[in-house]
Amino acid sequence: MIVVAMDMDIKKYRKSLLLFLLLLLVFVNCQKKDTKNINNVENALRIDTLNLITNVSFYDTGTFALNTLVNHRNFNFSISGTKKNVKESKEITLKKPTVFESYALVNGKTRVQRYLVFSKNDTLTFEFRKNGSVYTGNKKNAILNTLISDNTIYSIEEPDNSGNYIQSLKKKYDNNLAIIKQDSTNYTDFQYKAIKDYLEIYFYNKLFNIDFSKITNQKVIEELDKYFDIVNNNILILNRLNAVQNKSLIINLLRYISFKNKNPHLIDNLQFLDKKLFKTEALDGFLLDYIENDNTLSKNDIDIMKKYIRESSLKKATEKSKGKVLSKNILNSTIKDAKLNEVAIKNILSVKNEKLILVDLWATWCVPCLKEIPNWKIAQKKYSDKIKFIRISIDNDQKKWNVFLKKDINDEYNYIISNSSHPFIKYFEISSIPRFLLFNNKFEVISDDFDRPSDNNFDTKIKAILDEN
Repeated sequence: MIVVAMDMDIKKYRKSLLLFLLLLLVFVNCQKKDTKNINNVENALRIDTLNLITNVSFYDTGTFALNTLVNHRNFNFSISGTKKNVKESKEITLKKPTVFESYALVNGKTRVQRYLVFSKNDTLTFEFRKNGSVYTGNKKNAILNTLISDNTIYSIEEPDNSGNYIQSLKKKYDNNLAIIKQDSTNYTDFQYKAIKDYLEIYFYNKLFNIDFSKITNQKVIEELDKYFDIVNNNILILNRLNAVQNKSLIINLLRYISFKNKNPHLIDNLQFLDKKLFKTEALDGFLLDYIENDNTLSKNDIDIMKKYIRESSLKKATEKSKGKVLSKNILNSTIKDAKLNEVAIKNILSVKNEKLILVDLWATWCVPCLKEIPNWKIAQKKYSDKIKFIRISIDNDQKKWNVFLKKDINDEYNYIISNSSHPFIKYFEISSIPRFLLFNNKFEVISDDFDRPSDNNFDTKIKAILDEN
């Protein structure tokens, strides 16, 4: 962004100003054209890419878990500690600010803690004990726990006085906005916006997370109607942030529409959601997870829900099932090897005696990817006669990639894709790395998001799949 500050008499300098603005317009347009010409996977991923390292010190054995949404689909981020007094770490690359939630039972009640990942490089640090986990990391990432102490966000509220309840929520929301505004110098504009976005989503969700059937005051209904319009006018906020609250808000909006229409069947009321929400990643993810996790849905319910999911999202969700064979278009497409020769995907995935093919999608600039290399080498040595190990980089700089290969790993079975429109990239919707794909020797997809070699369950899962194949 170019900001121009001027303090002058516009009439006196009108000609100079017009000439300047004309030149500025030409410059901006040229910049836009150059930006449009950037069409490679690396740049697509590096825009708003956030790298997260999660460190957990295990004082007891067990599994530490965080929950959120990634690409607006349910995502469980877990780290297992099989021994006491050990430290385990896990890394992930995200495309947008993300709120992770942890849940613990404290004195018979659920305690919810929230951690906001909103920097280029963030680290969350925890101590794990059987009686609960303690966060010991950067206070900035835990700012939401300072602002919000509520642990009943997923239980329907039944306030004695709905009017007072709404006023109380608004007062807390305004106070929180005032707090972060006063403290805004401690955050970048990007971080400040992410905090505000979450507080807004949280506020909307609490407003509509009540038992509407208990409301008898018409003025309260009118107040909710007003907020319903405000939420809908800003509904695309859901696309800016990964948070479990996003889905809760959609459910509560549907509950309110059902209440107003006197039709308790939520799915019948999908048509009354704000049109801006239709055909967005936020609604796609909500509906796809709804279909996947609710076994009580009828065929008619599912057919109705599918009408509101973008065809591209629906196709990706339905096609990537276990046993799906890669298309001829993908198999015949080519990528470059270490000597920059074009090689067909079919030839790359072809095997002699191996049962499985494990593909690692990575880049030289991806720190979590680089930290997987030692474990990748261990797995490669361990399963060399049973699994073909392939690494595909999405680097834009082929020379840098080549130099890296010669220094750190050999050239065999290393390839590069620098085109975001490549059939292989588009089919698997590569939006974060590292990403591991597992195939059998018939070009069938076993998993389009397999465990990392560093994961505790990697060996167990590999052995089980090898037994099946």
